[in-house]
Amino acid sequence: MTAPLLSIEHVSKTYSRGPHELRVLRDVSLAVHPGEFIAVYGQRNAGKTTLLKVAAGVEPPDSGSVRFEGADLATLSRSRMARLHREQIGWVRRAGPQSQDLRMLDYVALPLLGLKGRLAAQQRAKTALEKVGAADCAFEPWSNLSDAERMAVAIAQGLARDPRLLLVDDPAAGLDVLERERIVALLRAVADQANVGVVMTAPDLPAMLRAHDVRSLSNGKLLAPAHPPGGRGVVIGFPGGERSA
Repeated sequence: MTAPLLSIEHVSKTYSRGPHELRVLRDVSLAVHPGEFIAVYGQRNAGKTTLLKVAAGVEPPDSGSVRFEGADLATLSRSRMARLHREQIGWVRRAGPQSQDLRMLDYVALPLLGLKGRLAAQQRAKTALEKVGAADCAFEPWSNLSDAERMAVAIAQGLARDPRLLLVDDPAAGLDVLERERIVALLRAVADQANVGVVMTAPDLPAMLRAHDVRSLSNGKLLAPAHPPGGRGVVIGFPGGERSA
């Protein structure tokens, strides 16, 4: 097997809450290879978001190490870390744009504007929206989109820079069973077809069944579940066509 794209080794993380300490991650280790889709499930406040932040280098661990392509994130300069976030690591954000009137084409293009001209950024954004089956959302504001469409657009923005690693925090929240299945299948397709390493979190196991590998996060420990993921190889496309009114 190829060398890991992301390697988390014996990481622990604790937060102070007044006189108390909350140990969120305890000796966590995880390796993510190119083209691998790993899903992590756990209850609310289990530390899933913290795990993604540590993986991205947004928050440093108290102990242990995080490496991206062999480079220890703790040793990187601010400029090199910023470049890593611009070019290599995509973070799927659920919050949406600050301006509710912004077209989704421009929203997806936003991360590219410092790297490319406006027209080139919009063309890359258009391609990303097409890849996730959300091309018909390009000229719509965020307020006009369904929850599933918003999630697809958020994934498109995360993919617009062609990252090597995509981090996705609870993409199935608020979706019905069919919508959740399509979003998770889309992430599986991103891993399989674009050779991107994908780490997704979710609060329950059923959302995980298309992942190559599944872990549970409980009491700060990252564990392999008793039953492996379903490994269903067929990936359905994200629905396009007409948008509902």
